[in-house]
Parts: sequence; structure tokens; C-alpha cells
Amino acid sequence: MPDQFRDPPVVSSLDTASIEELRERLREAEDTLDAIRSGAVDAVVVGSDEDRRIYTLESADRPYRVLVEQMQEGAVMLSGDGTILYANERAVQLLDREVEHVVGHAFSAFVLEGQHVRLVELLQESATGPARDELTVLSASGETPVYCSFKALDAERDRDRLICGVISDLSQQRQMEARLHQAQKMEAVGQLTGGLAHDFNNLLQAIHGNLELVKRVPADSERVLRWTDNAMRAVSRGAKLTAQLLAFSRSQKLELKAVALAQLVHGMADLFDRTLGPSVDLRLELTDEHTLVIADATQLELALLNLAINARDAMPSGGLLRIGTVSKTITDDADLADGDYVELSVADTGTGMPADVAARAFEPFFTTKEVGAGTGLGLAQVYGICRQAGGHARIDSSPRGTRVSLFLRRSPEAQAAPDPSAALIVQASNAGAPRILVVDDDPDVRAFMVETLVSLGYRVESAASGRAALHMMAEAQPDLLVLDFAMPHLDGAAVAKLAREKGYAMPIVFASGYADSSALDAAMGTNISLLRKPFSIARLSAAVAAALSLER
Repeated sequence: MPDQFRDPPVVSSLDTASIEELRERLREAEDTLDAIRSGAVDAVVVGSDEDRRIYTLESADRPYRVLVEQMQEGAVMLSGDGTILYANERAVQLLDREVEHVVGHAFSAFVLEGQHVRLVELLQESATGPARDELTVLSASGETPVYCSFKALDAERDRDRLICGVISDLSQQRQMEARLHQAQKMEAVGQLTGGLAHDFNNLLQAIHGNLELVKRVPADSERVLRWTDNAMRAVSRGAKLTAQLLAFSRSQKLELKAVALAQLVHGMADLFDRTLGPSVDLRLELTDEHTLVIADATQLELALLNLAINARDAMPSGGLLRIGTVSKTITDDADLADGDYVELSVADTGTGMPADVAARAFEPFFTTKEVGAGTGLGLAQVYGICRQAGGHARIDSSPRGTRVSLFLRRSPEAQAAPDPSAALIVQASNAGAPRILVVDDDPDVRAFMVETLVSLGYRVESAASGRAALHMMAEAQPDLLVLDFAMPHLDGAAVAKLAREKGYAMPIVFASGYADSSALDAAMGTNISLLRKPFSIARLSAAVAAALSLER
């Protein structure tokens, strides 16, 4: 710093003249820097011949440049039309490109195509104040979620306006949210495990008892039919329970589609009964049995389960839980776009919550439960599920109870996708029946599939392992491969991969009860379909017929 700008030595007292002189020097210093930045002068020379210092625009702005370059956030300067005029080191890292491939290009070139309209809106809004929103930027290595904040500097003409932007990487936040959601799913599963052993023992007892009755009196056809129906109902209940548990526990992408809401709620009735216990009276008040909404069915089930658990905990001495639906057309709402919605409500007669607690109920980690009794993620995830589906969630609470309302968009589709369990049993034609190879390490499951397919008119061979199946295919290639996924030594994915490498192009049906959806997704490919265990003869028949029809 020049001598004349240095702080004066500390003395016992300063007269008024000295203080005014110091103030004047500071004003001159600030005016000098302003003159350099405005272009009124090119440089200022300060000091004597022995201690001469030259200040230019670069030296005047150097501290600010160093500060911006060291920021952990991306910083950009845009022209009025969105061209990148400057990008700091962190911004270049986010875009994963060399700086010369960033500066001079439109910022929109690095933004996901479907978000270009929103980017234009943000740049326009920045003229009147900070404009902020989440966007997805495209880098050489993929897509990155970011939070952008833009603010335009004042200018007489729009084309001369400069826009300052700060870009924050949301990748770690998204990963944390995914882990929190997964933890919450596991918490929900934990709420169910207490009664699972009892439920499954009841199912096994129903199956075993009815089959034993059939074995004792096989000639009584009327009663045998009744007993087998009872056993099959028990199997269906067990399959439904395990399917829900697997769906709750595994990581899963959001799959928005038309969902029959009333059917989904009715299908959870058994699950609600096990979760709520005998002291809570459940009433379903579904006004329209045929209404479809846009949602992820599994996530919506999880949301309802969380709300049921919260309602149960709010009624320790028992009470009434109502789950209802009502169609609504909403306009001029602060939280929802105009359109047709279905309000799905879960209302209890519990103790309710104070207004300050209700206001924070959707916040992650906020909970009024004792330590260890809950993570505080349930209602936060319920809110997130609704928002991701284009809806909203609200809470209305009083000392007489709490009502949580989920607003879900109505689907324009006339009907939901058909249930594959309703498929007709397809018989193979007698002439030239296709040859099927069944591979499963479980002898009982393998025998069931072989006998079923033979009864349908197919030519069937079987193998107990992946290695044995590959040897058999080397001798004669089948028309269809029905393949278990989880097998020891060589699993279904490895068998399918080796078969394709050897040039075997027959269609493959994975028949699996495997829980890891990501592993199954990775194994799926062209001419490969999935049949979830347990399955009925109708499902097996339909899956085989569909796979063979694609081959033809």
C-alpha cells in the first residue's frame, strides 16, 4: 500500500484537521479506483521516484478475481442474450470442459433441452431481482443437478446488460436425499416386522392344512376344489405381502403412470390391518372406484403406509382412521397448477399437533417422537412423493385429530394397464410345438414349470444348473429359455450373457423372485422378459406365449 494510504501512527490524540486529512485521502483512493474501473484513466502512479507504484484495472480488480476464482461455487458472467463471457474455475469443472470451450458459448448449450424455456425466464427475471431455480447442466461426463441464482447489473440498454450467475452443485445433496429415502423405507419395513412371522405362519398353516385335507380325501372333488381354493388364496396373500416388502426395501426409480387409486388402497387393506392393530378402526371412504391418478404406485403405497403408522402412533389408546378420496377441479391455487385432481386424505382421531409443529411436519428430520422411535423422514418423503408427481400435500390438525391430504393429478387415460394375472391360459398348437428349456435349481419349482408347460402342449426339457443348461443348448438350441435368476455358481444373468455370446438368439424369460431390482434391470435386454415369482399357470402361460410370439 502507498505510504500516503497507510494508517497514521497511533498517538495520544489527533486533532480534527488530521482526521479530516485522513478521510480526504481515503475518498481520493476510492475515487482513483472508480476512475480506473470506469475507463476514465488507464492507470494511476502513486509515490515518489524511489517508491513508485502503478495501479491499473487489472491490479485494482485482482482481489475480487482471486476471491471469485477460489469460490467452491461456479460463477459466470453472461451477456443479455445468455452468452458466457466469464466462467470461474469451479464453473468450468462443473461443465467438465476446457475454458475455451465454455466462454463465448451460450449458457443454454450446457442446460438440458427441456429446461431451455425456464432458463430464458430466469434471465429475464434477473433484471428485476435475484432469479433462482434448479436446472440440470450437461457435462462431458453426464448430467449434473445444479441450483442457479442470476442477478442482472443495471444498464441503460437491455443488450448492454450483464448478468451475474452462481451455480451450486446439487449432486451430493441428491445422493443424501436418496440415502434418506432408502433409510425411511427400511424404517417402514421395520414397523412391519413384528407381525410378519405370525402372518407367514398363518399363511403356511392355511396352505399345509388344506393340502393335508386334500391328501386325506382326494376322491371328494367338491371339497377338494374348495380346499385348493383356500390354499391358493393363502399363497396369493403371501405373494402380495412379500411383493410389498420388496418394493419398500429396494432402491427404485420414480415411475409415474396412471394408477387406479381405489384399487391400490383396497389392495393395501391387509397391510393396514397388520400395521394398525386391533385398537384402530379403519374405514375406507373411496368415492370413485374408477378414478386414475398420475403417481408411482409403489411410492404412493409407501406414503400411505407412513401416514397410517403416524396415525396409529397418534392414537395410543385406539381410535378411528379414515382413508378417503374426492375428485376436485382446482384453480388459482398457490401450490397447485390449475387442473383436475384427486384429494387422497388420511384422517385420524388422535391428539393432533400444535400449529408450530404442523407447520414444520414436512421438514426432513423433524420429529416429535422419542429418540430411536423415528427418523423424522416419513412426512418429508410423503411430501416429496406428491411434489415429484406434480401434486401437493397439506396438513390440517386440531386437538380432535389430524388430516393429511395428498393432491394427485388425475390421469387423462381411460383405464389402467391390465392385470397380467387375468390372462387366459394359452395352449401350444399340436403341430410343431415349440421346444422349451426350463432352468431352475429348486427341484419343486422346476417340476411345477415342466409339468405345467407339458400340459399346455409344449416340448420341455429341464436343467438344474446354469452349466448344465449351457451344455444342453450346445447340443440343441431351444425355441425358448425359461431361466431362474438367482442360482449358485452361475446365475441367470451369467447364463443369459454366455448364451448370447455363443450366438443363441432364442427369447429368454427370467422366472425370478430375486429382490435386487437393479441387478435384474442390468440383465434385461433385447428379447428378454421377466416373470415374477410366485406366479400362476395363467401368468406362466401368458409369458411363454408372449415371448414365443415375439420370436416369430
